Amino acid sequence: MGLSGLILSSLAALISFLAVWMITSLAVFAAGRMIVGRYATFPKASALILVGAILLGITYVAASFLFTPFFGWIAAFLLWLGLIKYFFGTGWIGAFMISILACIILMLLAVGLTLALAVIGVHVPYMPETPEELLPTV
Repeated sequence: MGLSGLILSSLAALISFLAVWMITSLAVFAAGRMIVGRYATFPKASALILVGAILLGITYVAASFLFTPFFGWIAAFLLWLGLIKYFFGTGWIGAFMISILACIILMLLAVGLTLALAVIGVHVPYMPETPEELLPTV
């Protein structure tokens, strides 16, 4: 791969990272606003996602290496709830509710964005094709 390919690949990775970061932050912000109200802000949600991604990755890898992958998942999830609790000033139940609601909102955003891109004709790579037997007959 030449230098231009490396630059284009790096630019695509950066744009993808920023897009996923902002969409995920939007989902966490919306969930936080629904649960804790005005204390949840978009900058807090963005910082939570950035700090959380780094710390959760480190925690999962370390706990999985020292113990088991299942324990790594549990440790990372508890850390995630603790980060939500800290950033949004809520309790453990509120943090759990924010995490569940954020997952639901993120799924809805992903489906909506995918449908919007399909309507305007943008091909999304690696999307599975719908089996012909599931398509309606006209």
